[in-house]
Amino acid sequence: MRAQFIRALYRKELRILTSSWILYVFFALFFFFTGWFYYQGILSYSAWSIQAPPGTVVNVQQHLFVPLYSNMMFFLTLLLPILTMRLVAEERRQGTYSLLVTYPGSPLALLGAKYLSALTVFLGGLLFSGLYPIITSLWGGVEWPLVCTTYLGVALCGSAILSMGLFFSTVAEHYLVAALLTEAASLFFWLIGWIANYLPDRMTRLVFGVSFYHRLKPFLLGIVDTDDTLYFLNVIGVFFFLGYYWIYREQQS
Repeated sequence: MRAQFIRALYRKELRILTSSWILYVFFALFFFFTGWFYYQGILSYSAWSIQAPPGTVVNVQQHLFVPLYSNMMFFLTLLLPILTMRLVAEERRQGTYSLLVTYPGSPLALLGAKYLSALTVFLGGLLFSGLYPIITSLWGGVEWPLVCTTYLGVALCGSAILSMGLFFSTVAEHYLVAALLTEAASLFFWLIGWIANYLPDRMTRLVFGVSFYHRLKPFLLGIVDTDDTLYFLNVIGVFFFLGYYWIYREQQS
């Protein structure tokens, strides 16, 4: 019964996303800006290649893909909230929220199905962005294991932001409020590492430990660190738990 409920709700949410303006806005903005980042990266890489001493091979990962995917992930911190803002907040607005949370397997099944629908769209965008390294491989050497590691990091970081968005959509009464709260939280976790140099030394390690950018950076360099992977998975788990607890508390009140 629970599995049937999850599948039915997942299909419903995916159908809503794929038939709404949200999907078109997400993909239009995503491919416009990532395409622009890729174009600028190619220009920068070409300049590095021209200025490099004769016989020097300019590393594609370091000079093209690291800036490209860093900029892509920063842009996604601003864009991903539109995928999650209406997931639960819209159910409240339409008056169907109370019915959904009383179904068998709810509220965990409710959160899981809605999360998977947003995750599917996000991963679909990432899959299509794989055209950038494919195009690059036609004229330059691409280290595919490093590219795969980079995509793993971006997928984990984006999944963590989606879990935040799902939580804020659960607690907010309006989807615009949910979007703004998710934007603020994701920007906080992304930018907090930038203030580390202005903090006492004993706090620097703590700040770097919660910074999305500094947790993502090893993946961009081809390093799969267990601590960084677990950090993103823990963020997903924490916000899932908070969303579950919020719904459970409402049911008990």
